[in-house]
Amino acid sequence: MDTMKRYIIAVLLILIVSACGKTPINGNLDGRWQIMKIEYASGEEETPERAYYSVALHTINLMQVGVTSQTGNMEYTGDSLFVEMPVSKIEDLLPFGMNGTEQRFGVKELTSKHLVLQSDYARLEFRKF
Repeated sequence: MDTMKRYIIAVLLILIVSACGKTPINGNLDGRWQIMKIEYASGEEETPERAYYSVALHTINLMQVGVTSQTGNMEYTGDSLFVEMPVSKIEDLLPFGMNGTEQRFGVKELTSKHLVLQSDYARLEFRKF
């Protein structure tokens, strides 16, 4: 019976260790965010349909369902988010509130369910999806 207990403990440890994946390094920012509103510096507002920012580790994916998916790099420092989209075209980024392949956003609000980003080009409001 002693051997059986050791076997069960070993199996449980293996299961626990293998279940551990990459932990979020960006706190509440990690996850999928749906763009609810874009307010441009010009005063115009837009409500994109099914557009998302997905954040994990140092990667960001901008996706508009059935239209486009763009992947790039990001750096989050707590009060700012720097996004770099090296292989994207500017016209593909415009629906996501970006007017360049490199964009610095101020993080105006970040909770587990709500995110507000602000750049010199636009203010973006998100909900956690």
